[in-house]
Amino acid sequence: MASKYVHGSMPVDGHGKTFDGFIRASAYTTAFCVVALLLPILVFSVNMSWAPALLVTFIVGVIIAPFLKLGGGWYASLVGMAIVTAILCMIF
Repeated sequence: MASKYVHGSMPVDGHGKTFDGFIRASAYTTAFCVVALLLPILVFSVNMSWAPALLVTFIVGVIIAPFLKLGGGWYASLVGMAIVTAILCMIF
């Protein structure tokens, strides 16, 4: 059976697309974890108030995007998370 196999004859287009999707999902997840953990770290460990911590977290989220090659969806998600977090900070 091994003698019939010709190296490089199997189509791998689907594998490449799956790998690209995995890498993209990993990049979004990594960026989300960094942004989600940075705000509480700044507030509770550095004793920064909520508003400056939110601003620093937003700026870090914007700076991370080009390095991880995140698209416009990341910026929309970042703005949405910042708005929800600002509303929650005002409530509490």
